[in-house]
Amino acid sequence: MSILIVTWNYPPHRGGIESLIHQLCAELSKKQSVFVVTARAASNESSKENIFRAPCGGLLAFGLYALWQGVILLWRNPGIAVVFGGSVLTTPLILLLGRLFKRKAIVQAHGLDLVYRSFFYQILCVRWVKYCDRVIANSTSTASLAKEKGASAASVSVIPPGVQPERFQSSDVADVSKRKFGLDGKRIILFVGRLAKRKGVREFLQHALGRIAKEIPDACLVVVGDNPAESLTHRNDTIGEIEAVISETGLPRHVRLLGGLPDEDVIGLYQACDLVVLPALHNDSDVEGFGIVLVEAAAAGKPVVATRVGGIPDAVEDGKTGLLTEPGDYERLSDAVISLLNNGQTKRVMGEAAIRRVQDKFCWPKIAAQYEEEFGVSVSNQN
Repeated sequence: MSILIVTWNYPPHRGGIESLIHQLCAELSKKQSVFVVTARAASNESSKENIFRAPCGGLLAFGLYALWQGVILLWRNPGIAVVFGGSVLTTPLILLLGRLFKRKAIVQAHGLDLVYRSFFYQILCVRWVKYCDRVIANSTSTASLAKEKGASAASVSVIPPGVQPERFQSSDVADVSKRKFGLDGKRIILFVGRLAKRKGVREFLQHALGRIAKEIPDACLVVVGDNPAESLTHRNDTIGEIEAVISETGLPRHVRLLGGLPDEDVIGLYQACDLVVLPALHNDSDVEGFGIVLVEAAAAGKPVVATRVGGIPDAVEDGKTGLLTEPGDYERLSDAVISLLNNGQTKRVMGEAAIRRVQDKFCWPKIAAQYEEEFGVSVSNQN
């Protein structure tokens, strides 16, 4: 049995969806034949076997290419049983291909791809979700959004993103990372992710970091991430806004803006940090579907402080693997960060609990098995 995956989001582009789809393909390919049709990359290197890239950039070119290449692949490979869309953006494509060839049409929903405020997008893409054979949501929050858009409760399942725990548990890189980024002697609060407005980094600087720095003079917020230049929905210069706030609040020595970094540097910073923060904001038109960085932090044995927004409560067990506060409550957010920075025993216990939870719920072999069950593919089925 084979699987056809149609996705706009795929490496070398970087982001949570890209990472999820790439890792899912890698896991599924261990047992199944997987064909991937995706968008053109900026440096459109020759594709690997079974990865087919649109020759031109843009959504229209991707859509036309996905239909054309999808028809060819389905015609030539009768063993393809499932057409899977990497996000709600691809729903009309996978439905058309699925119906034409009488294959199961399944779509992945991430959150923002359901609520993005564009009348054209809602009519062209979201309205068709209810016709998919299955909808796989990345969190209970996203599942609720899918049902609000018309998907039947019976068709919606929740499968969280997965991680490879072993990648985040290298114990000999913390000191190297501290030296490399000038963080020796600092108590490190780490943020990782695209700097979309919903992440709340600017507001955290404005309303929380000053008090944290006053209580803990060696505290340092390390921000890893770029403006979401490759995003279809975000074009803000958030870094510029953050730099302005740093200047206004007089906090330069308590902040490091590192931009986008290679994976090995990010993993080193996970190991070097004291905790990870995700101060996401509530926004009906731009939701935090899950928060994969929180599970990556857990895999590295680090507690997190985050807001109770979107799918974040699925990623964090409040009081056990981290602390959750209400969005906009910067007093409690500050208290949570300060309490963890000042209590090494609590940090250690939460970090150990986080590792156990990742191994139990979020490691990729277990996550891939859940996808295979949704696809109707036997885990023992071979190519």
